[in-house]
Amino acid sequence: MARERYIDIVKGLSILCITFLHYEQGILPSTINVFIGSFMITAFYVTSGWVSAMHPSQRTLKELIKRRWKQLGIPYLWWTAIILVFDFILLGFGYYDIKFIGTEIYKSITLRGIGTLWFLPALFGGEIIWYWLKKQNKVWVIVLALVITIIYKHYYIQIFGSETETIYRIIDTPFRTISNILRAWIGIAFGYYAYSILKNNILKGSKLLLTVIGLAFCIFAFITANYLPPILSPLWSFLAPLFGPLGLLLLAKPMQQSSVLNYFNYWGLNSLNLMVTHYSIIMVLFIIVVENGFNQPFYGWITIICFILSLPIQHLLVSVINKYAKFTIGK
Repeated sequence: MARERYIDIVKGLSILCITFLHYEQGILPSTINVFIGSFMITAFYVTSGWVSAMHPSQRTLKELIKRRWKQLGIPYLWWTAIILVFDFILLGFGYYDIKFIGTEIYKSITLRGIGTLWFLPALFGGEIIWYWLKKQNKVWVIVLALVITIIYKHYYIQIFGSETETIYRIIDTPFRTISNILRAWIGIAFGYYAYSILKNNILKGSKLLLTVIGLAFCIFAFITANYLPPILSPLWSFLAPLFGPLGLLLLAKPMQQSSVLNYFNYWGLNSLNLMVTHYSIIMVLFIIVVENGFNQPFYGWITIICFILSLPIQHLLVSVINKYAKFTIGK
């Protein structure tokens, strides 16, 4: 099946949103910030399930693990090593201390991941869980897994949500890895069922129909991200983070051939490259220059300027990595 451009457009928009929110400090209204934050990660889970539903041929679990190990596992190992080398260099210059390095190593071992690298084990584990659940072909098994997930996440938040002491952060790390994986399989399952339900009617409808429904889902996601009554707050992760990406997919599909969206498509095709490099390397260098070179806090409009300046650097990294080190991003 040919690669659908609208999926890469949504992935590109999402990774740019992730990068932007990591840079942005104190500029966006809270409602916009919360809305973007609600879908920017889960969009990758939803599109994973969406793509899985598009392919009629089913891989074996062994084939899935082998393929995703190359695409997610190997990049996790390579970029963990690369970032740790970068951290040790900064340790030598006195920017980091040994406690910070120890924390980074501990997070790597527990698959919590340095910076944004946590996403790779989360997606990998989520896809394995969803594969197994789907193969059971029993509704009650999926419902039971959903109930277990909800209970786990509830108690995880109750126990670790408001704790800031070091001992809690240490204990929390492996449990957060599990929480991330459980969050991922739900998004993957949602994307799978969303495509399966919509493929024979909505997705074959007119561009106007797709646009209207997509816009409605995005508005619904914005409202539930910001204005959900407290009594319904446990439903938050099943509303905005799932229906936001679905709305974006439906909006992007009728516009996918537009050249205006080429930039998003480019970053969708190179989303992993931007994911693993922007936060723990490029942004850190910008923070060092701003805070130590210009003696300014990394806050306000200067963070937006840094984001804009970072993009040409990220383009250069894509060219270099794709030419000389494809293996580090699973290609």
